[in-house]
Amino acid sequence: MNKSEMETKPCWTEVLAQDGSALLTKGNSVTLYFEGDDVFEEMCREIATAKRFVNLEMYMFLSDGVGRMVAGALSEKAREGVRVRVVYDAIGSLSADEGMFEEMREAGVQVEVFRPVAPWRKRSGILGRNHRKNLIVDGRVAFTGGMNLGEVWSRKYRSDAWRDTHMKVEGPAAAACQYFFKESWHKVYQEAVEESCEYPLGKSGPGASDCVVVGGSGFCKRRAIRRLYSKAFANATCDVVMTVPYFVPPRRVLNGMRKRSREGLQVRVLVPRNSDVAFADWIREGLYPSLMDDGIEIHEYLGRVLHAKTMVFDNRLAVVGSANFDYLSISMNWELGVVVDDPEIVRQLMEQYEKDLEQSDLVQWDWAESRPWWRRGLAWIGAAMIRKL
Repeated sequence: MNKSEMETKPCWTEVLAQDGSALLTKGNSVTLYFEGDDVFEEMCREIATAKRFVNLEMYMFLSDGVGRMVAGALSEKAREGVRVRVVYDAIGSLSADEGMFEEMREAGVQVEVFRPVAPWRKRSGILGRNHRKNLIVDGRVAFTGGMNLGEVWSRKYRSDAWRDTHMKVEGPAAAACQYFFKESWHKVYQEAVEESCEYPLGKSGPGASDCVVVGGSGFCKRRAIRRLYSKAFANATCDVVMTVPYFVPPRRVLNGMRKRSREGLQVRVLVPRNSDVAFADWIREGLYPSLMDDGIEIHEYLGRVLHAKTMVFDNRLAVVGSANFDYLSISMNWELGVVVDDPEIVRQLMEQYEKDLEQSDLVQWDWAESRPWWRRGLAWIGAAMIRKL
């Protein structure tokens, strides 16, 4: 690491940590997952080893095969006397069967809903959803990233399961994930989480990862995720590689990204041709001309639904988390992201990025010719709107 890199890292870590929305941890073990079944099976294995507590906050906790498998693992732990807490988002889990949550409660799991949409209920609301995917076991291991609990991420149930990225962290970063879960629990239950985290002392040498865990908490700490993206672009010196399902960022973040590209930073963005949110695709397409004018390279993924939210910059630091590159995640939602300083994790993310490119097309100036007229019109309107945010 050269002198300029040594000076850059503490600087932007310090900025991320403003208002307590980021925690720097050292000596972690990090594992990446690119298929949902691998994550869900490992989650259940770790839950089964819990001795003291299991805490989970999840945007989509669905009552299908995957959701019920995890619900069963949590319920079994609660029956054994382990403290188990679950927070699920009211809108994200809207289609879930309430009976599944009642069964969990009967087993001893403390289950709370985040911001119910019913105005007569306490702490209700529409905006500012809990979009995190955060599981902590005994404070020694945590899972976070882009995958919710549902069959749509499982190839056992669907041959077209979504392409996503998730991670497991072991060590002090797990305690940092627990720190941010405490915010959610206090929001829904008005009770402090008292259990201490017990994890092995930080590793050193090869395989040891320094992690900055960043938690955005709605309007209270709404700048956390914006700072994460802004500082990544501001401090990158060579290139930034992004994989995002939605590209609808606030104007300030978008302008910062375009400015760095004009200054010579190589910016590459991988997005789905057709995501699960059509209007987000239309808005993104309306931005194509100005993005290409500024030298930003855009690829459209043509395979399965792309839902991963990752970033690599300067081929040195990686970001994996729940936050989309859109206005809601950056400015309103409760999110969780992890910045990882580990060459092996960077290598794995770049390897997956290259695999994804094999199923992608480069966006060129004739891109609009393959879209119907009404989609081009909506793209123009959407881009005009996003420039005002």
